[in-house]
Amino acid sequence: MKFNIAHLFPEELDLYGENGNIKALKYALEKKGYTVTITNISFNDTPNFSLYDFIYIGSGRPIYLEKAKNILINYKEKILKYLEQDKIFLVTGNALSIFDFLNLYEYTTEKETVTSNVNATTSLCNGVIKAFQNTDYLIKTTSNLLFNIEFGYGNSSTKLEGFKYHNFYVTSLIGPLLARNNNLLNYFIELLEENKQA
Repeated sequence: MKFNIAHLFPEELDLYGENGNIKALKYALEKKGYTVTITNISFNDTPNFSLYDFIYIGSGRPIYLEKAKNILINYKEKILKYLEQDKIFLVTGNALSIFDFLNLYEYTTEKETVTSNVNATTSLCNGVIKAFQNTDYLIKTTSNLLFNIEFGYGNSSTKLEGFKYHNFYVTSLIGPLLARNNNLLNYFIELLEENKQA
């Protein structure tokens, strides 16, 4: 199998070593004998979302988050079409503040930065998810949730965190999330395999 993966704005949105998510995914797929192409998309590029099996975007400084939103809002319909095709889009950390223009979820801006180690579980896979939160933004929406949090901060002061729509996964959790959690990494690998075989 061949997989095409897009990393949106990796130079600007790479706080906390979030590019580790892409490195972990590529390594695991290649270990299974698959061919993986990573395309780094910059602010000056014109992305063709239909080319990719998996799209990732991570945390960054507020100035870059705003610039990313101003660019991506021009691709709203193409992003929604991508999601409706059940292709995979993962958003981690404070990048969740970018995609409210899709009108799928709401987020809140916290008065103080939320910082916490996180232990969580999820219906996506077995086992514990270990992560970290360091963000000024949390998701407000309390439907289509991703994680049950043992300790940490969830949506709207709950112990439930994240958002899922088709294969669009949005979470405040960082780590890097996939590099720290093989169970979650394997979930996405199996999902990629299923999509490719469909």
